[in-house]
Amino acid sequence: MTDKNEIYEKLAEMYEKEDVVGGPNTPAFLKILTLQFTPFEAELALLIRFEGMKLDEIVAKTGLNKNGLKGMLLRMADKGTMFYDSSDDPTYKTVGMAAPGLIETGLWCNIKYPFSVELIKTMHTFLKEWSEQTLCKLGAPFAPVWGALNALPEDATPEENIAEAIKNEEHWSVSPCPCRLSHWTVDPGNHCNHMLETCLHTGDVSKWAVKHGMARELSFDEVVEFLKDCNEDGLVQTLNIQNCICNCCEDCCAIFHGQKQGVQVFVPSPFVAQVDYPECNSCGMCAMRCPVDAVIRGKRSSVNPAECLGCGACVPTCNQGAMKLVRRG
Repeated sequence: MTDKNEIYEKLAEMYEKEDVVGGPNTPAFLKILTLQFTPFEAELALLIRFEGMKLDEIVAKTGLNKNGLKGMLLRMADKGTMFYDSSDDPTYKTVGMAAPGLIETGLWCNIKYPFSVELIKTMHTFLKEWSEQTLCKLGAPFAPVWGALNALPEDATPEENIAEAIKNEEHWSVSPCPCRLSHWTVDPGNHCNHMLETCLHTGDVSKWAVKHGMARELSFDEVVEFLKDCNEDGLVQTLNIQNCICNCCEDCCAIFHGQKQGVQVFVPSPFVAQVDYPECNSCGMCAMRCPVDAVIRGKRSSVNPAECLGCGACVPTCNQGAMKLVRRG
């Protein structure tokens, strides 16, 4: 067997150089690897890599008993480190960095293992490092924003409606937000009060996450209500990448942390918030709820369209019905 420290260094190098997003090889990340992988699991992850292998291929490479090897891979899946599809002869893949990845899957389990609390706390440090050293250096906005269901204008197309976009996925589930869970654990009482279960999964990722205790299954009707609840809660719906959808807050989330560093990480939705001036009483609720300070409070509230994400967080709690989303000009 390779030296233990060398195994984890090689695994960190694989994540840094071969993952589609990548991540910095920091002490916090090395600690995450040692918590999430036993040395033997790390060797398996290095063999299988992100491209993946069929079970018979892994048996041929390792010489291990097929049933015993499958049991190991399923135990890794329980920890969120090994993904496989729902086919009869699945391809097993080492879980990458994100969507779904190590920054999420270990915390989707919440507190499940003896090392869970330590993992959650370490992740809080690493999420900031990953945001600053990786996401902020991608060179272009990468996180599309969806206009909230509660706020979509009548001319929104099915492709612009997140519920319609995932309707045919056949399987849906939800997990705790790793960004929020880690922030809450590290700094109790000094964090947002948003919903915790806000990571939405679809398709094969959803089936895998539910099977291995990382997610709670939803019906499609429950998904629609969940998405509306997230909007009511002031969260920003982003991404729909590899069967993963985020509901982000400006207080905890790694994507917003990058935005706060002055880097444009969001791709605004096709819509923008607009104020119906005769109805506005300048209560300030919309300005308070805007996660990017695009709403300006005065005698009547106004919106800076260049800053507006088009998320619709400002719409559902306007008691006067003065806020709405309209298509960008």
